[in-house]
Amino acid sequence: MLVTGGVGSLIRLFDSPSCRPCTPTDTDHKTFSFSTTIGQPDELSADGGMDVGKVKIPDFDKETERKQREVGKLNVEKDDAAPKPVKKVGKLSNPFEKQGQSAGSAPARKGPGKISSRFGNKFGGSGLQNDGGSEILKSSMTESRRAVRGPSRRAPSSNPVKNLESRKDVSKDYRAASEMKEMTDDFIKDYLGPGLSKAADLDRIASPRPSPTPAAGKKNSLTNNKGFANEAVDALRATEDYTKIKLNKGHTQKAVKEVAGGKEQLQETLLVQIKGKQSMQTRLVAPHFSSLNSYECFLLITPKTLFQFNGKHASVLKKSKGTELVTAITMAKEFKCMADKATVLEQVRGSYLLRQFNKHLQINNENEQVSEKQTDDEEYEKEQNSANVGYVLDEEGKNFTMVPELSGKRLKQSRLKDSNIYCFDYGVEVYVWIGRAADRSARKNAMIAGRQIWDSKQRPSWGIFQRIAGGLEHSLFREKFKDWPDANAVNVLTVKNPCAPKKDKITFVDMEPCDGEQMRTPLPENPPGLVLEMTDVGRGLGLPTDLSQDIFGHDVETTSVEMWRITDSSYEEYPQELYGQFYSGESFIIRWAYRVMQGGKKQDHDTGRDRAAFFFWQGADCTIKEKGKSAFLTVRVDSERAPQVQLDQSTEPPAFLQIFNGSMVTYKGKISDDRSDKRRRLFLYRGETEKEGSLTELDEISCTSLRSRGSFIIQDGESLLYVWHGCKSRAHTVAGAFRAANTLADQPRSEGERPAVVEVQEGSESKEFWKCFVGGKISYFNLMDDERKYAKSLRLFNLYEDKKQFVYKEIEYSCRYPKVAAPYPFLQSDLYSAEQPALFILDALYTVYVWVGWWPSHTPDGEVLAHTGSAETDFVERYKLTLQTALAYSELDTKEKPDMVVVNAGAEPTEFKCLFPWWKDQEDIPGGKPGPTPLDEELKKFLQTEFTLKELQAKPPPIGCDPLRLEQYLSNTEFKAIFKMSKKEFLNLQAWKQRKLKQQHDLF
Repeated sequence: MLVTGGVGSLIRLFDSPSCRPCTPTDTDHKTFSFSTTIGQPDELSADGGMDVGKVKIPDFDKETERKQREVGKLNVEKDDAAPKPVKKVGKLSNPFEKQGQSAGSAPARKGPGKISSRFGNKFGGSGLQNDGGSEILKSSMTESRRAVRGPSRRAPSSNPVKNLESRKDVSKDYRAASEMKEMTDDFIKDYLGPGLSKAADLDRIASPRPSPTPAAGKKNSLTNNKGFANEAVDALRATEDYTKIKLNKGHTQKAVKEVAGGKEQLQETLLVQIKGKQSMQTRLVAPHFSSLNSYECFLLITPKTLFQFNGKHASVLKKSKGTELVTAITMAKEFKCMADKATVLEQVRGSYLLRQFNKHLQINNENEQVSEKQTDDEEYEKEQNSANVGYVLDEEGKNFTMVPELSGKRLKQSRLKDSNIYCFDYGVEVYVWIGRAADRSARKNAMIAGRQIWDSKQRPSWGIFQRIAGGLEHSLFREKFKDWPDANAVNVLTVKNPCAPKKDKITFVDMEPCDGEQMRTPLPENPPGLVLEMTDVGRGLGLPTDLSQDIFGHDVETTSVEMWRITDSSYEEYPQELYGQFYSGESFIIRWAYRVMQGGKKQDHDTGRDRAAFFFWQGADCTIKEKGKSAFLTVRVDSERAPQVQLDQSTEPPAFLQIFNGSMVTYKGKISDDRSDKRRRLFLYRGETEKEGSLTELDEISCTSLRSRGSFIIQDGESLLYVWHGCKSRAHTVAGAFRAANTLADQPRSEGERPAVVEVQEGSESKEFWKCFVGGKISYFNLMDDERKYAKSLRLFNLYEDKKQFVYKEIEYSCRYPKVAAPYPFLQSDLYSAEQPALFILDALYTVYVWVGWWPSHTPDGEVLAHTGSAETDFVERYKLTLQTALAYSELDTKEKPDMVVVNAGAEPTEFKCLFPWWKDQEDIPGGKPGPTPLDEELKKFLQTEFTLKELQAKPPPIGCDPLRLEQYLSNTEFKAIFKMSKKEFLNLQAWKQRKLKQQHDLF
């Protein structure tokens, strides 16, 4: 039962029956009972219990000592003979007194006992209280619980903040000056004596005269007073007022002494203008309200504030540059500006901040408005850059010498050398830049010589003449250079992943024509080989040893080949006698088992483990669903988890072609098609070696399908095969085609004999030969009258824009062979599968073509596409750069002097189509495109600067015209007749007025 009293004391009462006294049996068994009626305390009984009303409180000294001994809290010896003291209210013995003290000898606390209202309200009485002198009584139940639980091992909480708050000797707030004075006086009285509180007494203590010798038995209160030093006494009696003391700026006087006549000039209020387009100019202007302009961005720098004023017509680039400068100024506290951030002001807002901004500027008229006059940014850039003058301190270190290479342009940071001292004159800004390794004796004369340059012209009072130490340049000086690195930029370390796949080599250049000389650099003789399981198998036969480049070769040996054909629902094994026969409407899975062998001679090879690779071949006429099915089923077939390679028709690598040893044939359609009516077929032979040769069946059996640089096989029924060789066909092509024809003739047939193979040269064909073609002999494009040699391969370049740079990428032929000219290395799909509108340059030896794509109206999924005017403008710019690149590329061939022709998609001439092995006209390409055009005529269109109103109103506008400024291409006379004003007056109009006038004349 919990009882409170006194200063928060706790009393626990152990109740016993009120009708009978407590017996030893009750105590031994720890059993106590109490009545439910409690009255006021009257007296304490002498038999060991205390009567509080009807409550009988037993004597628990013996019980308490035993309990405390069990939990290890007391070490009290048991004494049964000790008499029990008579307890009175307020003089109860404390069983938790110091260890080693018995309960009978424990000192009692003095204090009256009272009944608390909390106790009385709950149990019918006023309750028992402890005012500080009474004992703390605890029940046996509490002690029993403690005995079972054991002593607490938790360390007391040690919160340093709470401990500091609980201390009374630490002040928790600042004291006023008067309070501090009172504390000082009290301190003097307490520690120096009551008679030394005045300043005169302090003087007497601090005086140097010796103290009198004290009498015997007495102590001098002054000399033995806490041992204070004279300095401490002087500090206590000081009466100076430090609030009136001002500190001087320590850097200015020393700087003036060093330069001796070359004193710097830097005003506290600076107004900086940001203007430009490509080469942004950051220049100091007069801190006048008249300097503001609605088309520019300004920074106002003061010792305490920093403002960024954005004109309502200011471009995003100018605002971004202003934000960049604000960051640099606030971080480095440049120009002694202590502002932590800038206040950005928009001209369209009229607020209190604008009034604060105007307070720092000189205003001639309170009603003055921000200027709306617009000036050309590019002209401003040229004007400012041409006025720059750069000087270098001479060897004697006395005078500056003007350097033409440092003048009239915007410099690069690399032109500054740490061993030199420069002076840059930017009109109202003159800086003396001192390199880190500059001669110390010359530094003193540099400012004097720089001051002479400053005084040589009449400069405004708000201008800047300043000394700049190398490495401590501020942002206003850094912006005078085109490539000064950002001081606030974060350097990021890029780690190249050696395991990352190699990307195609792309040459990045600026938005200028590509380098024609670099484009003429020949490709490596051998194309990249096929890499399987981190082993380069080359062309499927391994790699030769090349000790000059530390390449140790290896041979690759084919162990077995398996084929499956993809059906409607699954896949099925392909007959072995049909291996190498593919169909354009089918998909196949090929398992190539091979072995890599290391060593020198073949008989000494170290045989490696058996390996395998899976190819899933997809025909050109397969649907997207069939192609996806082939990829999915390849995973099911591949139980070995071997490499899987996707192959498209006619783009197979040499390693795949050599698997069939030159016997690969691709037929049109599907294997299930009825071929009873196709007794005649036309095949084109492709391949640079015999083992990599292949035949591809063409769509049309027409004379227009023939190519003078190739070899073809014409199947006339089941009994005859013609091998036709063009007049410019190379020897390896002739031999490969004849070998392929014999392989085709040896294929198993259900009936009939082996067909005969007959070779035919272009120009000596028989009438029976021309009967094999649809329509017989008709005129076709050939090179029989061309006496030039075609001993080189064609080259194809794709030109496009990437990250604001105009770049090129050469399309590589994967089957090229060293010192062998490939007659038809590229396909029509190389042009038409690119992202349109695409731009290509095709080097056809004696003619250089520029192929221009088309604007697609629909996506492959059928969605409608819409292109914007800005996209057309960007394409026109790329088209112009492509023409310039083709011109530069062609002019480097001084021996052949090729022709330069521009062709458009859908309007290609026959001679262009015959540069590809086969060609199929696309129906989805919009017509109306012009035919072949000489490149010189196309370039002249970009040189034309004036057009008539009717030409500018055409949709689309003339090539090379900016659709946003069509009115500027009118002649001055026609412009004035249409708009009733000059071009200069038109530019001074507001933007919305200009748009309205252009809309009236359909110039937008």
